Amino acid sequence: MLTLEEIQDLHAAHVQPGFGTTTPDELLFLQSTIHRFKPKRFLEIGTASGLTTGFIARFTEDAGGNHVTTLDTDTRFFGDHSKPVGYLASEIYSGDAVKVHIETGKSSLDLSTVDGPWDMAFVDADHAHPWPTLDTLAVAAHLTGPRIVLHHDLQLFRRHLWFRGTGPRALFNETPEKFRHAHPANGWNMFYIDLNMPDETWSEVAANALCMPWTARPSISRRTRDRFHTMIQTNNGIGLANLFSETVRLNRWSLARRVIFAIRFQLAKMRNP
Repeated sequence: MLTLEEIQDLHAAHVQPGFGTTTPDELLFLQSTIHRFKPKRFLEIGTASGLTTGFIARFTEDAGGNHVTTLDTDTRFFGDHSKPVGYLASEIYSGDAVKVHIETGKSSLDLSTVDGPWDMAFVDADHAHPWPTLDTLAVAAHLTGPRIVLHHDLQLFRRHLWFRGTGPRALFNETPEKFRHAHPANGWNMFYIDLNMPDETWSEVAANALCMPWTARPSISRRTRDRFHTMIQTNNGIGLANLFSETVRLNRWSLARRVIFAIRFQLAKMRNP
């Protein structure tokens, strides 16, 4: 296992301002969780630079695992468009005991087209509500073994108000205490949920979270809604699927509101670089 000092040195050698990635103490928590549950196959939703991916591969190898899959909807890294998504993964992890598969242009809805299942997952993609809940619903159907799902940025909603990153908090708040675990790393910024709970409990968690007002902007497209509805109906039943579609309708934005939000969002980014 890597010490905190070793993680700090490796992290500092690769991180750049604006990466928005995991911190060394968060990575230490990630490492301890992987060593506790010992997943053979690990799934990451939200690759970005691939810095965390590389660390996950190192931790997975140390814990006896052999496979890491990471998905990202983009093909270029948002922090540096000259770089491909995941470019740092091979710099952080250069071994061959763990096979690292980087899948770009794909979201959690595309997991059936990727080589699963997996034992553990880390969701660190779009943090606006309800995306972390929807990503977890999608991931749940492809998990075996420990069925642990880690989440990043539990405190994002407080630290960057303009980002509207309430998604992790909504999911955390609705999960019963016995099935969730937060860690002090980076001011209690990471947690995991244990999906080894009764199906009806998990459906209730997801339903309660989805019913909270959404912060995702713009609202979900019709095609994405239909894909999620089908996925949720297949895995969780028609009741939750219909509730999801109703929450989409209630949170739908008009074109005028989308334009106004886009302008306000860009102004907020200029004020909070």
